[in-house]
Amino acid sequence: MAALLAALVGLVLISIAAVQLASGDSTGIAASPTSISVASTTTAAEPAVSTSSPTFGADFAPGAVVLVTDDSGSISAILPAEWADVSGVEWVVDNNRVGPSITAAPDIDAWYASWGTPGVFVGVSTSSLAQEPGDFSGVCSLGELEERSAGVLAGTVQAWSDCGAEGGDFYVFVGGPPDSSWSLLVQLVDVDGNGPATLDQILTTFSYEI
Repeated sequence: MAALLAALVGLVLISIAAVQLASGDSTGIAASPTSISVASTTTAAEPAVSTSSPTFGADFAPGAVVLVTDDSGSISAILPAEWADVSGVEWVVDNNRVGPSITAAPDIDAWYASWGTPGVFVGVSTSSLAQEPGDFSGVCSLGELEERSAGVLAGTVQAWSDCGAEGGDFYVFVGGPPDSSWSLLVQLVDVDGNGPATLDQILTTFSYEI
């Protein structure tokens, strides 16, 4: 992922070949995954993201997942516990504040730098940036475009495969609530075949408090 698929990214998506970093910003899914992503977040040495154990259901084993919240406390989702490197700084593109976001991976720098590290960018905004799925045809093979709904969310998931030299899979969800008052962008890199299930988990547990 380069420095922005740093920050749904300029972490976060729209051209993918070389991630461009703006001063103080990171460009969405990194150089590999998101060479030109739409989302971008400012980096923070010590992100104040909170994690806690969620209420587990039949699908969630204790210790396998954690509830992650952004710095503002407005968005949250249940993510794999091994994605312990978390940033909840505000989503910023070209020095403009876009909205709250969460980026999580085993190693965020590695996630930005290649398609071989799993991880996710989750961003909410009223900006059109959150409605851009991005074009990753330069580094990935185009997969299926599917409609997806979860709770109040409805949108589409674009699948990409064989991304970069590492051959990772990439999923981009763009959607929002029925009144279209805001949009949700999720960019997920998967390396073990669990991408669809992980994305469903994120969407079904996603929460946004305005």
